[in-house]
Amino acid sequence: MIRYATQKITSKDKITVNKVLSSNFLTRGPVTKKFENKISNLCNSKYSISLNSASSGLHLACLAIGLKKNDVVWTTSNTYAATANAAINCGCVVDFVDIDIRSYNISIDHLKKKLKNNKKLPKALIVVHFAGNPCDMEQIYRLSKIYKFKIIEDSSHALGARYKNSLIGDCKYSEINVFSFHPVKIITTGEGGMITTNKKKYYEKIKMLRSNGIIKNIKNKPSWYYEQRILGFNFHMNEIQAGLGISQLGNLKKWIKIRNKIAIYYNKNLKYLPLKIPLLENNKLSSFHLYVV
Repeated sequence: MIRYATQKITSKDKITVNKVLSSNFLTRGPVTKKFENKISNLCNSKYSISLNSASSGLHLACLAIGLKKNDVVWTTSNTYAATANAAINCGCVVDFVDIDIRSYNISIDHLKKKLKNNKKLPKALIVVHFAGNPCDMEQIYRLSKIYKFKIIEDSSHALGARYKNSLIGDCKYSEINVFSFHPVKIITTGEGGMITTNKKKYYEKIKMLRSNGIIKNIKNKPSWYYEQRILGFNFHMNEIQAGLGISQLGNLKKWIKIRNKIAIYYNKNLKYLPLKIPLLENNKLSSFHLYVV
């Protein structure tokens, strides 16, 4: 049986993880913060928050933008369960927008028609860069300004992908972006995820939600002091995962180059068959998490 996917663990990864295991911190330490900073520097986002999974990240993203019971959320009809579940876990009503048959991403034409013909408009739209191929974010962003909805990017497939002149994760066209580091993805931390955003209010809210609603480092209070401000979760990434992520991140550009080289080879040799093969667009670089026919 050919496996759906498998992780690639290098000798450098093992050395890095062993260093973490010999350190004073196995969770909530400096390595996790270093990994967050590296993702922000890579994507050119102001803030990054590491998490135990992308599913947790999507849930916290929905809470951070203020989604609540009976709010309407739209997403693409072609995605993993976690995309819709994140909104449903906030009590939202989820509806779907059909895909473009060439890109497999959310269809701009279908989205325009649905927005025009629905009286109850979405409070948020969760877009998915399916298989690592970026959506047409600029067009979606323009629609969000007309119809007043917020955008969350589910970029679980798309670490290292590029849209126009920037990497996915810079949040130029969205409120919040979410990456996955599951073993089948471009890089892995075992399980794990990362949120990127440019808005401090979301950053602070998500950090609190990730830590059981607790806030520390309060002005004029001793270092041990903390307060629980809201109801939250324990969605932390640990130091071992972060160490692996930092090591894996060093291979990101090389691995995406290899994936694109393989995709070009497939396209060249499959074009004579009666198949719809992945679209390679000039203004996009896919991370090719998947090659779908």
